[in-house]
Amino acid sequence: MIRVLTAFTEELDDLDGALSEILEQLDWPHNSLKNAVGIVHCYSEFLEAGIVSALCEKLPFDVVGCTTVSASVPGLVSQMALTLTVLTSDEVCFAAGVSEPVADDPAVPARALYDGLAAGLAEKPALLIPFIPFMVNVGGDEFINAIDLASGGIPAFGTLAISGDPDFAQVYTTYNGAYYPASIVMLALAGPVNPDFFSVSVSDENILKAKAVVTAAERNLLRMINGLPAVQYFESIGLVSGNELAGLQTMPLVVYLEDGSKLIRACLSGTDDGSAVLCGAVPLNATIALATMGLEDVLHSTEGKMREIAPAAAGRGVLIYSCAGRNWALGMKWAAEHDVVRRCLDHTPYSFCYSGGEIFPDRLANGETANHLQNDSVIICVL
Repeated sequence: MIRVLTAFTEELDDLDGALSEILEQLDWPHNSLKNAVGIVHCYSEFLEAGIVSALCEKLPFDVVGCTTVSASVPGLVSQMALTLTVLTSDEVCFAAGVSEPVADDPAVPARALYDGLAAGLAEKPALLIPFIPFMVNVGGDEFINAIDLASGGIPAFGTLAISGDPDFAQVYTTYNGAYYPASIVMLALAGPVNPDFFSVSVSDENILKAKAVVTAAERNLLRMINGLPAVQYFESIGLVSGNELAGLQTMPLVVYLEDGSKLIRACLSGTDDGSAVLCGAVPLNATIALATMGLEDVLHSTEGKMREIAPAAAGRGVLIYSCAGRNWALGMKWAAEHDVVRRCLDHTPYSFCYSGGEIFPDRLANGETANHLQNDSVIICVL
């Protein structure tokens, strides 16, 4: 059994006040079990101001996490806050750590990080919760593939860090209060974890009929579509003007793979050479189509899935990541998806925040699990 506790603060200017607020809500001496770990999601200034570091000095367990554009836990919905979610258990054990900075290839740092975590546990991990840095030159898929190779494919549920900065300059992962622009932070759980996983993404009826073919791609850079530079292609179909791709941030890119499966990718920005920066890789020769995703699409799909999971979540705790693209689709009603979660998970401890890419253990037809990077999705782990 894992007990889930949550606490929060929006106080950036008063360090002592912020710490007191969180520690009072946590009431650790009366809620602690044998083992524990913390997960923090916050606006980047909470890291830069030293509030997360000071909090970690007060807590008797490791704390992992990353930046986000908005977060909620019971009692709070905010665009600029620090939320702390504590997992504590007498039976489940936790190990946490941070990798060396990733320059170009995450394989070696991921291997060293996983091996260190596994060595600190008495048995093989049952679940990994990775927090991945957002890097233009290294796609999220590469991090997941590296973690899979190191762990042998242990189910992974987690997120890519994100921030509200237009250039994504203040995107960090964090471990025990220190913060990193290019390091993997990861939590490993061993013992009777028994999680349930759920997800929801773009519905088939929202996928536009017009399709095209990827004719050049490199990692998470979509270079050419139908023989045209990606930005020029999007401009030719009337979706962008010049190199400005902001309008595509709320239009999921559906990628049909040669094996018949499909991925959802979010478009972040354009480059000087006319390529499109995506949240994940797109293979050469893949067929692509755009989809619509408006406010009602986001809220309807999230509410349907939350009501579906409510029975499974009773008496347990829930971790939820939703793509930042879904948040952008809400426009001025940025809190609407948070409100849906709050209504549906009343009296259930949960942590909800927005993600730069959702790491999810898909269940395949043969019963095996495959960890995938998703975009424009909501992913849910019931602990």
